Amino acid sequence: MKSKIFITVFFVLPFYILAFPQSLPQDSLSVKGKIIQKDNSQPLSYVSIGILNQPLGTLTDTLGNFNFQISKQNLKDTLQISMVGYFSMKISVKEFIERKEKSIKLNVKIEELPKIVVTSGKANIEIIGRLRSGKFIQVSIHNKKSVGETIGSEMGMRYKTKQTNAILKDFNFYISANNFNYIKYRLNIYSVKDDMPDTLIINKQIFMSVIDYKTGWTKVDLEDYNIKINRDFIVTVQWVESRMDKKENPVTLIPVAMTPFSKNCYTRIASQDKWKKVGIYLSNYVTLVY
Repeated sequence: MKSKIFITVFFVLPFYILAFPQSLPQDSLSVKGKIIQKDNSQPLSYVSIGILNQPLGTLTDTLGNFNFQISKQNLKDTLQISMVGYFSMKISVKEFIERKEKSIKLNVKIEELPKIVVTSGKANIEIIGRLRSGKFIQVSIHNKKSVGETIGSEMGMRYKTKQTNAILKDFNFYISANNFNYIKYRLNIYSVKDDMPDTLIINKQIFMSVIDYKTGWTKVDLEDYNIKINRDFIVTVQWVESRMDKKENPVTLIPVAMTPFSKNCYTRIASQDKWKKVGIYLSNYVTLVY
């Protein structure tokens, strides 16, 4: 009797291959400065700053400082700065490089979202997304060579519902491998326009942390944010900061399903980069209440 040999096929699709840029030429320039709130000069943490529509940029650190490299060819481009709760700003790259004052001041944007209350006796629940977590195919969510270049990158899914007045109850994502003892993410929720992420539909920053090399499902409770959902919306996870004590190559993987004919996954590797659509389905899901 002939024995059968079973071979398990394991794919890892590194995110940096999908999107991360090549190294800059030797004539690169440093874009370095600080972002503060205009009315009180307080430093602003985790502000998105980068070259508009290009994979060059970063987030400010906890003291409001930023520093990233560009090419001299980018001097003709535009620097864009944005964060939830503040008015966005655009500055000529050449102008910023040449000026002595390197502080960028953002104005507070006061915007109150309406309080939403579910009034029915028993709320309806809808779960949308991929609840499976098989590891047959996985993607890396950071730059394999330099995790520092991952700061500000985003990856997420588009969700569709027939509801026009639902509340986003929670977001759930699965990590199948992780050798970081600390990762901080920001959750961004976008409306959809022309089949792409458009404007943020939240007015507060939403952070979540993964600690002690955790794998498996992580749930983010969103009920207190009163986020109203109308049909299509996009939820992304943005890499903010991390700490890795192990002396080995960084590993953070998410299980996916291949969907080459339905590209509902969106990625960008810098905070002001163009969005790219990818034919994979992440192990992420959301719960709606209506």
